[in-house]
Amino acid sequence: MTPAEQPRKETINSLSADIRLLGNLLGQIIREQHGDIAFDLVEQIRAMARERRSNQPGATTRLTETIGRLSLESRRVLVKAFSNYFQLINIAEDQERIRVLRRREAEGLVPESIDDAVRHLRDSGITTEQMTELLNHMRVRLVLTAHPSEAKRKEILIKLQHIAQMIDERDRQSLLPREIAAREAEVAEEIEELWQTRPNRASRATVADEVDFGLYFITSIIMDVVISLYGDIQRSLETNYPDGDWSNPPAVLRFGSWIGGDRDGNPNVTPEVTLQTLKTLRNAARQVYLDEVSLLHEHFTQSVDEVSVSAALRQVIEDSGGGGSRYPTEIYRQMIGVIWGRLSTDSYTDTRGLLTDLLLVEESLMQNKGQHVARGSLLRLIRKVRLFGLHLVPLDVREDSRLNAVALDEIFRSYGRCPNYLALSEVDKQALLSEEIANPRPFFPVEPRFSESTNKVIATWRMIAEAHRHYGPIVIDTFIASMSQQPSDILALLLLAGEVGVQDDLDLVPLFETIDDLHRAPQVMDTLFQNEQYVQHLQTRAAQHKHGLRQQIMIGYSDSSKDGGYIASNWNLYVAQRNLTAVCLRYDVSLQLFHGRGGSIGRGGGPTNRAILAQPPESLRGGIKITEQGEVIAYRYTNHEIARRHLHQVMHAAFVALGAPAEHVFQPEWGQALDQLAEAGQDAYRDLVYETPGFLDYWQQATPINELADLPISSRPAKRTQGGGFESIRAIPWVFSWMQSRAIIPSWFGVGTAFQSFLGADPEAGMALLHEMYTRWPFFKALVENVEFDLAKADMGIAELYAALVSDTALAEAIFTRIKTEHELACHMVCQIIDQPELLHHAPVMHRSIERRNPYIDPLNFIQIALLHDLRGTAPEAAEHHPLLRAVLETVNGIAAGMKTTG
Repeated sequence: MTPAEQPRKETINSLSADIRLLGNLLGQIIREQHGDIAFDLVEQIRAMARERRSNQPGATTRLTETIGRLSLESRRVLVKAFSNYFQLINIAEDQERIRVLRRREAEGLVPESIDDAVRHLRDSGITTEQMTELLNHMRVRLVLTAHPSEAKRKEILIKLQHIAQMIDERDRQSLLPREIAAREAEVAEEIEELWQTRPNRASRATVADEVDFGLYFITSIIMDVVISLYGDIQRSLETNYPDGDWSNPPAVLRFGSWIGGDRDGNPNVTPEVTLQTLKTLRNAARQVYLDEVSLLHEHFTQSVDEVSVSAALRQVIEDSGGGGSRYPTEIYRQMIGVIWGRLSTDSYTDTRGLLTDLLLVEESLMQNKGQHVARGSLLRLIRKVRLFGLHLVPLDVREDSRLNAVALDEIFRSYGRCPNYLALSEVDKQALLSEEIANPRPFFPVEPRFSESTNKVIATWRMIAEAHRHYGPIVIDTFIASMSQQPSDILALLLLAGEVGVQDDLDLVPLFETIDDLHRAPQVMDTLFQNEQYVQHLQTRAAQHKHGLRQQIMIGYSDSSKDGGYIASNWNLYVAQRNLTAVCLRYDVSLQLFHGRGGSIGRGGGPTNRAILAQPPESLRGGIKITEQGEVIAYRYTNHEIARRHLHQVMHAAFVALGAPAEHVFQPEWGQALDQLAEAGQDAYRDLVYETPGFLDYWQQATPINELADLPISSRPAKRTQGGGFESIRAIPWVFSWMQSRAIIPSWFGVGTAFQSFLGADPEAGMALLHEMYTRWPFFKALVENVEFDLAKADMGIAELYAALVSDTALAEAIFTRIKTEHELACHMVCQIIDQPELLHHAPVMHRSIERRNPYIDPLNFIQIALLHDLRGTAPEAAEHHPLLRAVLETVNGIAAGMKTTG
């Protein structure tokens, strides 16, 4: 074995040891809870699944028949066994990743880290002045959302986090035998608790539950990791640019949230709920700071008998009546007590007051030989307050633009201003809205007596004004109009915002979602930038915040992918970004793009850093916002080290994309090729999904889509509106259902046909161009490798078993044959483009992970199919219906854990 191979072997051995430990402890719990018979059944089913994977004749039939004979209780034991195994194997794989990262860091360089990026920029010739300018323009905001794709309960996540912490401590420390035994007993305790805890909620999640879920990650992981990240940025800059002052890096990374603010299609997010969310966020921020201030109070024991303090600090103590403290000579401790008192009584009107008090302490320490104390825990708290404030995270408000239009129609009609606003031409709508925006008279009545929908629109805007008065404009700084299609959709926002006086304190953001909307987006913005009232809004915002004209624009990945397939969605998003950037540049407007990416590949998911680097370079200059959705939040932010790595990769990409010279020049023939690929891919995708008779029946029967609606994991309905057919179905359950059946068609169907048709009459020249694009163009490389990942995760053998659930056998055979044929073609074409013998040949770790999981995921699919067959044959009022449904939903959790993806 070579020296280079030794660390890899050690890592693999450590991973195997962790899996073996956790698996053995799980087996022990199964025996204790259900006896040897249950444990033997689990091992029997696992062996059968392995036989099937090794293509032994009759293995599929034996596994199907064995599961078919089992009682519901036995099936539930199997589901719990395999589901919990995946939770534990995810911990083991994360721990392996942490080992590798720590080893690389010990060796001096971690690829795709902040230090890697800063070194790269230094070596590329970026000067200290240029780096300062780059940092001043870098703005990354990651926005947590409550999309219904996190299948695990918070209580489960906390238990898994505890297990992960114990495995990590066991890995890092040299433990005595008795300490090892004690640690393993603690892990067994957590696994036993997992076994006896419901994996699903007993009732549907409320918005308050979702807010609590987000707060858990923000306060327990994200805040501390972000502060450590800023320390990493400072250290790297001081090492690579020693002539600069990097003591206070600008806020290049922040977080935001939609949870409690996103009301698009969710009637449960009312104005009252949003106000309560803001109060909850403030209270959570205060509690974080109270805890940290309490620790400082125990440590800041410096006495004026030993060291001086500043006169300014003494004056504050005197003014606050702190002289009677039980610590008469410990002025710093007295001041920390004052801060604690003001926090506990919520006396700070805004963040500035708290920050001023903390900076006063820091200044006194720096003036009086307390630099180590000033640069320790106190500095971390100061940075935390600067970045998260008393609001914790800003809340975006999102609403369907069509609801605003309907509300305006009713209001205009009631005033006799316009008999039918909705029927006006777009030009006439813009003219009417512009007149009303300039009109100083009130637009909302004091007591609105309109329809419930219109009254709710008015109440939402008045709620924003109230929130700004009570907490400051920072708490809600963005209003997003989903389904934006015309300039009037954004002028409507300006009119409504102006009516309550918040137009100068909000980014008014169009969200372009479908492929047609993405095509129209540049023209929409061109028209807005010529509108006198809208330009005045941008100018006022710029003057107020002392920056140039800025516009935030959101682009949606989910609906465009559901609309036209993976290639068409990604290419139209790319083109829209280039065209929107060009429009903004023409009007001297700085563009901040907001990427509405989902967790799965089919909804724009995949590694965030790779996504940033794949964007048109010119589109990143005004900053970037990206959603962190659903199960992605738990996978990225449950473990401190994994969270740190994720944020390092994000910021590495931001540094490189903004600061490094372009390593490729976009070639016109690449764009022409993508035009052809997108058109062919969209035609193939829509031919199956939208134009094949009976396809919706196939989907509803060959996946658990209808059962997913009963999964109590979100406060938001699966449909935007009642009825409306396929178009009203949200992209999340669309992807979620196909992930469960292992077909995963949203992320790859049509890709094989697109590549094959592109090769056409001259396959050699066509493939040469695709090779060139893959090796030289980050966008195309990311697109191909994302498709490859889901092609590898898809399993046509399992998907065929789901197809057997379709009552029309001829329909099932016809549609599944098309899916299987397209999958085979896509696999072949992707391997040709990457020039490899099989999928993921270039990514052995990922390949091994999928192979390791398959024998455990497969039984869950077999069980889910059997349960779906039984459930669908049972009347809803029958006594056995609810237990069957509960078991089906438990398989959903298990498969989601095994696939590491929901929707």
